[in-house]
Amino acid sequence: MDCTWLKTSPSLNKGISIINKLDEARFEQFLRRIVAKLKAQVTEIFTEDEIQKLEKIFGVDQESLVLSIKTLQYIFKRMFKYIFMPVDLKSDLKTIGLNNEKSDSIVKVWSAETRTTLTELGSAATEKSSDSLNFSWKLNAELSSEYRKKCKVPKAYLSLASEKNEIEIELTHPELYSIFLQFESIQNELDYLIT
Repeated sequence: MDCTWLKTSPSLNKGISIINKLDEARFEQFLRRIVAKLKAQVTEIFTEDEIQKLEKIFGVDQESLVLSIKTLQYIFKRMFKYIFMPVDLKSDLKTIGLNNEKSDSIVKVWSAETRTTLTELGSAATEKSSDSLNFSWKLNAELSSEYRKKCKVPKAYLSLASEKNEIEIELTHPELYSIFLQFESIQNELDYLIT
C-alpha cells in the first residue's frame, strides 16, 4: 500500500477510510476549500461553526472530520512537491486506499490548482524576461603538447545571452552527452503529453 512519494501510517490509513465515507456530492467543494487555504498558508481552514455544519453534512464526529482534513492537507502538501501525470497520480491515490470517486476528485482539484500555478509562473516569467534570448555554441579541442603526447580533450562552450546577462558553460564530452540525454528525456515526456 506504499507509493514512492507518500509513506502510509495507521493515522493516514484511518484518515483515508474516513475520506472514502464522505458524501461525494459535497466532497469536491470541501476539498477545494482545504486546498485554497493550504495554498494561502492559513492554519485554520474551517471555523468552529463550519466544522459543526460539516459534521452534520458528512455525518461524522469532530475527531473524524479533523482527521480527514489533516489527511487531505498532508496528501496535498506531498503532491505539490512532485510532478505527476494525472493517470499516475490517480493510480497512486488508489494504491494508498482512496476509492475511485475520491481519487477522481483529488486529481481534478490538483490539476486545476497546478494549471493555475503554472499559468501564474509562466505569465510572471514572460513579464520579467524579454524574448531576446540568444543561444550559441562553439567547439574547441585541447591538443597534445610536448608533455602529453596524443592527448585530445574536446570541449563544448554553450552561451546563453539576454539583454541583461550572459552565461557561458564549458562542457566535456561526457557532460555534454549527459545534458543531451536529459533534454531527450524531456522531449520524450513533452511528446507523450501532446499525443
